[in-house]
Amino acid sequence: LVKGFTTMELTRWPGVECIYGGEFRKTDVFSAQTEDGNKRWAALRDRVIEHNIRVIAKYYTRASTQRLTELLDLPSDDVERFLSKAVVDGTIYARIDRPAGVVNFAKPSDSEDQLNGWASDVSKLLGLVEKTTHLIAKEEIVNKIARAI
Repeated sequence: LVKGFTTMELTRWPGVECIYGGEFRKTDVFSAQTEDGNKRWAALRDRVIEHNIRVIAKYYTRASTQRLTELLDLPSDDVERFLSKAVVDGTIYARIDRPAGVVNFAKPSDSEDQLNGWASDVSKLLGLVEKTTHLIAKEEIVNKIARAI
């Protein structure tokens, strides 16, 4: 169970419930007969869903709400509720387009960051051009010396 939370992979709640539910529900902590046990069981379910939302936000830049309901094994209303809670808590960045049924996880970059990225790319390109020019000149000199000998 801990490995499921420490790796950046989806941990499906039905699988967790199937594998660990029988043993966990027998303990006093997650007992089905007590109100506290049921609250803790619901809290574990919520943490699994929150972990899955963080994983999805890391690997997806855009996903349909239908796909999220499949990945999270939740109805669409619950998906939106958990997404909204994660955004309010500052855990993830997401924008929900309800009419289109799409969730955007990609944070828009401001113009300064975009210009800095382009400047960096141009600088790398110029460095490659300079290195290529140097290697071509070196090759020409080596060929001239080889022809002279």
